[in-house]
Amino acid sequence: MRAPLRLSDRALIALLLLLNAGLKFCWLGVNELTIDEPFTVHWSQQPLSELWAMLRTENNPPLYFLLIKAWSALAPFEPAWLRVPSAVFSALTVCPLFLVANRLSGRAVALTAALIFSFTNYHYGFAHEVRAYSLFTLLATMGIWLLVRGKDKPNNGIRAMLGLSALNVLLVYTHFFGWLAIGLQFLCVLLLPELRHLRRNFLIGLGMTVAWYLPYATIFLSRLGSSVSQGTWVDPPVPEELYNMLWRWSNAPVLVIAFLFLIVLGAWRSNVKAPGLHLALLWAFLPLLGMFAVSFFVPMFLDRYLVYAAPGFALLVAVCISATAREPRPSLALSGLAVMGMLVTFTPWKDNGRHPSRVWHQWEAWGGSAQGRTWVLPEWYTLTLAASSELEALRGDPSYPKELLSRMSILPIENEGQAADLPDSTQAQVMVIDAGAALVDPERRWYQRLVTSHPLVDSVEADHRVWVYRFRR
Repeated sequence: MRAPLRLSDRALIALLLLLNAGLKFCWLGVNELTIDEPFTVHWSQQPLSELWAMLRTENNPPLYFLLIKAWSALAPFEPAWLRVPSAVFSALTVCPLFLVANRLSGRAVALTAALIFSFTNYHYGFAHEVRAYSLFTLLATMGIWLLVRGKDKPNNGIRAMLGLSALNVLLVYTHFFGWLAIGLQFLCVLLLPELRHLRRNFLIGLGMTVAWYLPYATIFLSRLGSSVSQGTWVDPPVPEELYNMLWRWSNAPVLVIAFLFLIVLGAWRSNVKAPGLHLALLWAFLPLLGMFAVSFFVPMFLDRYLVYAAPGFALLVAVCISATAREPRPSLALSGLAVMGMLVTFTPWKDNGRHPSRVWHQWEAWGGSAQGRTWVLPEWYTLTLAASSELEALRGDPSYPKELLSRMSILPIENEGQAADLPDSTQAQVMVIDAGAALVDPERRWYQRLVTSHPLVDSVEADHRVWVYRFRR
């Protein structure tokens, strides 16, 4: 009897890569440039001296800005094209994820984990942002792969650890939380018996990473000290946020419950000894629970900061499906149901619900600059407005977006003191674009001041959590 045709691992990885590339290159332009994307685009276009000056006061390492600077010099300056690097990085992540799962638990688990990752709306969203998160995910997943690859290598995996050290340099120059991903690597080496022989060479590699980071260490420590002492703009989390994060990783509530059930059942049936289970548990839940706990002291519990843990959750689900079913056919059926559940809840064509152009339309409908002055709170939203009005404005000098809006009588409020001085009492009408005014003026003094002199108030939520107010006498 003839044996069934079996694809090689390389062919399977190639197919998974093509699937991810095909998915993530679609609908790249469905969203307008929003949230922090205009910030990334604007500063990536500035001279290096201006970029370095900005980085001293922001929580953004330089690598991704430099990549976008190089890419935008070659590609059309359009939202879809600017997102291509993020789509590429996200698509590539499926390769090290498959390799990790395949080395630890076999092809069936690897294929399941890779497909769960491929059909996750959470990862798809970051693949379509001009931000560093998809690159962060790729590098962090490659780091786990180099650890796993080193466990079976002679000489205590010294080559793998040196490669890991070089990769970690890229990781920490991509995002400050790269140090958390390195911390996860260290705990894996410390706690997992199959990786303990790598400890010495891992520490040597870590020392090399620290040495390469020293030129940036002053900025990092300054930003870290500021976040700890002054707090962040994020609120402390509530227990429900843990469930919400798992929901994001699973596409739908019913899948969260199903996956958690499979994780518990798989861990129990295997007596927590299934191949790859320990690493998957550490990879998924240590960052999730650790960041949740730390956020009660320094709030930072955001979905984007946990991107490096999400591939671990896909691996964990796949491992526990295999441990639950044990036999090939039931395992295949369960894997198929899990992947099908992700596929039918996968909605790559949907936009993110943010449309800064609607703010412009509302502003124009109420008369715009012809009727008076408009204030923007907080100041950073001016980049989003400028990008919606004239994308090329982000390519000008650092002050150009503000100058562009100033010609339209749109002016930012940068601190609480300015909020108490609004407006000029001779104006018949004043408009305010509130895109998170509480960050600048928690007591809403701007509103109290305006409503006193201009008691007729109209308001519209023109975009997601962005309100346009019109104050008249």
